[in-house]
Amino acid sequence: MKKSVLQHIYSLRICIGYLGEADQYSWWSSGFFSSTSSAFLSPVFGKTSFAAQYYGVREAAMIVHDEHIGVGKGVFHLFRLPETHEIEMHRLLDNPDSKAAVQDLTKNKEAAENFLSEFGHSNGEQPVGPVKIGETAEILSPKTWEKLAGQYLNAFQSGKKTFPYFTTS
Repeated sequence: MKKSVLQHIYSLRICIGYLGEADQYSWWSSGFFSSTSSAFLSPVFGKTSFAAQYYGVREAAMIVHDEHIGVGKGVFHLFRLPETHEIEMHRLLDNPDSKAAVQDLTKNKEAAENFLSEFGHSNGEQPVGPVKIGETAEILSPKTWEKLAGQYLNAFQSGKKTFPYFTTS
């Protein structure tokens, strides 16, 4: 189960990172998954250009989330997880099957939104700003990520930014 949950987290990072970029909903000013970025990154990064896109959008999203949530001991969010989970995310990035499974999410806005609507579960509420979604012990719970995906989808569609986070206590 852990592996499938980590794959979902990895997919959500890419999907939400893509949707938050300047060409989609403009929550952060990056364009790492824009149509022109591959042409720019491929000559420099070659076979690792997708990894460059992933880490670039992760960093852009992490900065914005950190500005709204804050950075401190025991506070985590989709783009800043505990170190053991970050290591797993890096391993997924190196896995060709995992990489292939997520590349379609950045083809267009509709593909990314469809993934969120299929994966996510919304309870109809639309929290604005930082919202505690659970404890760090719940990070590997599939229901947590379904709820988080639903919140992001609602936020993108409503134009009300939300920043779900976890705490250690």
